Amino acid sequence: MPDPVFCPECHSEYLWSAKMCVECDVALVPESALRGRAASELPPVSQLVCIRAAAIGWCQALSERLLEAGISHRIEVAEDDDEEGAARRPGANLPYGVYVLPEEEAAAVTVDAAFMRSQIPDLPEAEASASDAGSCPACGEDVSPDAEECPECGLALLVG
Repeated sequence: MPDPVFCPECHSEYLWSAKMCVECDVALVPESALRGRAASELPPVSQLVCIRAAAIGWCQALSERLLEAGISHRIEVAEDDDEEGAARRPGANLPYGVYVLPEEEAAAVTVDAAFMRSQIPDLPEAEASASDAGSCPACGEDVSPDAEECPECGLALLVG
């Protein structure tokens, strides 16, 4: 039988087949992934860096990779800016963001790029971690320099 899984927030133990903590409503992780700080121990989101904004499934899968790498992070609902026309976070049109400590940003971006490559194997190496203005790295659709997601395939684009 596979090893049990744990809640990264409250450290409750679950059977290997469980996916979410019933108390904290977060994805469960293997015991080895508990070495990072719990999301509740991190500073407010305003002091963290958003490395990816995407649908919840993508964020949870990325979260598992970050936990395996021992990178403390938090998944939060991405909020719109209060000011109309203000610069928005990368992919803020999508509902969730993955936030890390500024000192762990480089390592987290590396994990994110590796995860993106595993999900989009044909993605050119230079475009695995950030998108350049011009075209979508996944489908080739033309995108504007300030695009936060591809209008054709919906891929969340990082702003460099």
